[in-house]
Amino acid sequence: MQTRRQLMQKLGLGVAVVTAGATVSTAARAEHRRQLGAFAEGGSTAAAPWWLVAPLRPGLRLAGGWRVLDLGPVRRGAAVLTLAGAEGVEVGVHICAHGGKAQGLASSRLFDLVLMDGGQGDRPTPVGLAHAMNGLARAISRNELEAADDLDHLARMLTHAERVELYGPESLT
Repeated sequence: MQTRRQLMQKLGLGVAVVTAGATVSTAARAEHRRQLGAFAEGGSTAAAPWWLVAPLRPGLRLAGGWRVLDLGPVRRGAAVLTLAGAEGVEVGVHICAHGGKAQGLASSRLFDLVLMDGGQGDRPTPVGLAHAMNGLARAISRNELEAADDLDHLARMLTHAERVELYGPESLT
């Protein structure tokens, strides 16, 4: 039978091992986040993935009176398509990786289209904008599997949840 002292020594050793394991695991998670963030940023010379949204281009009119303004390169795990409404309102549509469960206002097999308009998901989306985003999702669905020449863009995309965890929601607008 173990003495109380022996039991306390073993328990103390167990706590030390668990604590050390938690420290290593925390450090490993922090390093993983750092590496993932650096990878998702892409190179400074990366081009916008226009092939993904073809035939869309700047100036093209979409459903509901919305117009394509610009598409940025993949940064922070997403490419941002900027749309302008009839009243001059601009919104950013973040094209993120699809994580298996749709998170955006519209989606394709591989991508979520997340509307980043400063809201918290608690206000209605204008019907015209919803139509425009559904059209965008259809265009992406036609193009997404044709990425053989541009896998770098796809590899750098993160899910919306990963982006929020990595960068914080306030930095993604």
